[in-house]
Amino acid sequence: MGFINNEVLACVSRTLAITIQKNMGIFYDLGRPVIGGWMGGGWVSHDPIRHKDLIWGGEFGQEGSILFAVDVDSGDIVEQYWIGAREFSVTVQPDESGKIWIYNYHGLYQPGNILQSWSPETRKVISHGFPPLSGQRFVSALWGDDDKLYLGTHPFGHLVSFDPEHDQWADHGCQAPAPIIPDLQIWCHPQFMNEEGEIICSIARTRPGHTIGYNTKTNKTRGLAQAPERPKEKANGRQIEVDIYANAYSVGGEHKTFDYQPQVATDICGLNKGTDGRIYGSTIISMHIFSFDPASRQLSDLGRVGWGSGEVYDVIGYNGKVYMGSYTGAYWGVYDPKEPWRPMSAVGGEDEQANPRTFGRLGQDMNRPFEYTVGPDACIYIACRANYGLPGGGLGSFNPATEEFRVFRDDKQSVQCITADHRYVYGGTSKSGGRGCIETTKEGKLFIFDTKSHTRLYACIPVMNAVAVTSLAISRTTGLVYGSTSTGHLFSFDVDERQIVDTWRLRSMGTPLMGVPETYGIIHLTGGSDGHIYGVSRTDVFKIDVIMKCIVYLDKPPIPDLYQIVEGAPGIFYIGARGHLLEYHLKGTPHFR
Repeated sequence: MGFINNEVLACVSRTLAITIQKNMGIFYDLGRPVIGGWMGGGWVSHDPIRHKDLIWGGEFGQEGSILFAVDVDSGDIVEQYWIGAREFSVTVQPDESGKIWIYNYHGLYQPGNILQSWSPETRKVISHGFPPLSGQRFVSALWGDDDKLYLGTHPFGHLVSFDPEHDQWADHGCQAPAPIIPDLQIWCHPQFMNEEGEIICSIARTRPGHTIGYNTKTNKTRGLAQAPERPKEKANGRQIEVDIYANAYSVGGEHKTFDYQPQVATDICGLNKGTDGRIYGSTIISMHIFSFDPASRQLSDLGRVGWGSGEVYDVIGYNGKVYMGSYTGAYWGVYDPKEPWRPMSAVGGEDEQANPRTFGRLGQDMNRPFEYTVGPDACIYIACRANYGLPGGGLGSFNPATEEFRVFRDDKQSVQCITADHRYVYGGTSKSGGRGCIETTKEGKLFIFDTKSHTRLYACIPVMNAVAVTSLAISRTTGLVYGSTSTGHLFSFDVDERQIVDTWRLRSMGTPLMGVPETYGIIHLTGGSDGHIYGVSRTDVFKIDVIMKCIVYLDKPPIPDLYQIVEGAPGIFYIGARGHLLEYHLKGTPHFR
């Protein structure tokens, strides 16, 4: 079809679909709710040119990271560099050169396997390129006695080395013992070099893992029955202890601080409406939660919760409070907006007076509590993935009245997304379990969970070849359940008829976000007050018109990589766009003068 009244139309039904392009609304960029990524470091080096001891730290974020150095004597920030990675680590060259080496855990839009260095002579960060392999990231490194840097990789478990003298890379291959199972994630962690010239590595995949020795002279790998004792590290210079999150360190018994100002915004991963009308959310890995008050127009970083490290995956408002789950370890907590912010990190938020307060872990080997919904029994249900090396995940439940947990374990698939109506809880699954597990299924499912019998009444594969169902929402007009998949498809499901009614294919895929999970993109959906379903892909805001059974593409967002969408007041939606919170009005407000 052609252009009609500035709307682009293209027709389908179950095998066809209808898509419409409309430009009628307006976006407002509300800014970055959380400034300050997750921190790392405490690496100590000596600068022989300026005769200074340096503490190196890193601030990490989805849009890039910062490497900085603190002068131990003065506490001043004396070096600062932008690193094009989501996360990196540093190893100090074990000689008197003062040189440090920076290797990426995660790239911005590719696995992190680039190597860089900083030298006191040049005071510049320079690149040494990539090892001769692709699709992998560095996870740890060490200096060998042969003056080469050895680095381990994930997910294919290779050991690689870099020779600075000759500027040469070598790939020593996968170090995991046979059998090698396709698609099984493998971590290779170099630990130390022994006197025989072997690089001792721990190999993590299925638990408990393996230990190997790679002989740098013969280029052969042997399995070890147990991990050998690590040699004692030699003291090198002053003993310095660092608390990177507190901007503090101690040297010679003297406690000092440094003034590093956070600059990195981390991507929004959680977003929901509280019962007080505010919008609450979380950002990836920072462990912060934030709020936006539509009445006062105030965007506030509420702060870092008092427990754990990782990310608060999502939030949900219930009965005046905001509940949340976090990785690592599937912690569950609550924040009361009526009370002062009091995280009590010294006790890990485990105190009746803490705000937010943690109830502890869900248990049953749960690790990543992705999404939440309030079920018909007034319990909060939690979509979970299992811990490292363990398959599947489960459906968790939390009773706010009794503060009790239950986990309904799924040994084959994790639960990626969740929603509910007055009858049932609906879950979408992923074939992925905890990283490093052996996956035994191929496609994600949609299931119906009965909160009375605590059983799954029905399950089906809504879209063939989709490894995960990534989001679910219910229309108040049709009562159908609408979902998205890892393949970029949308579908509608009739609960009474137990069948898929319609499917559509979006023109863009979902946004992948490290950890939630990074293996495929998430297309988020939400039920609108008008009965239609609204959603975001990586580059589009769209509507499923539930009456016309068509996709309506709305206005182009000012920032891509969209993640999460929730409606505030009718017709006003809040969307995560990288580290920014966008407010989208379906209809633009006319201006007169």
